[in-house]
Amino acid sequence: MIKKIDTIKSLLHLYSEIKTELDTVYITSAGDRYLKEMDAICAETQIQQTQQAKEKRRKRMTDMVDILMEVLKENNWGVFYKSKPMQTLSLQDDAPLLKINEVDRESISDAVLDVIKQLKLKDLKDWAEKEIEDTTPPSPTDSNLTND
Repeated sequence: MIKKIDTIKSLLHLYSEIKTELDTVYITSAGDRYLKEMDAICAETQIQQTQQAKEKRRKRMTDMVDILMEVLKENNWGVFYKSKPMQTLSLQDDAPLLKINEVDRESISDAVLDVIKQLKLKDLKDWAEKEIEDTTPPSPTDSNLTND
């Protein structure tokens, strides 16, 4: 009985040293918890900016694929398998009929998207800047132009 009383007294002493408070905990959309509202707002801002950047990159990539597919469609171009460009079909009278092994639109889109996803945004910007430099016509004041 004495041990129980000693245990209870020591527990009461320990509980008297522990303080409890109710406080607001701020939880971001990613599930992170913050005690300060400003910290939570800063974290949520970073989360939103990251999501917007990913969405912008995804849209840019799909726009590139759409441009490629539109060029193929407008020019009536097709893409075929190099390893086996033709497929032989047989008719009822054993006459051969040749068919081009055309790559379908979804396969082209998926393959182009995979390549674009592997590229970094910096590489795309460098490529775009190089294209602009290459297509800029020389100005009439360039020193390499001569009037004969």
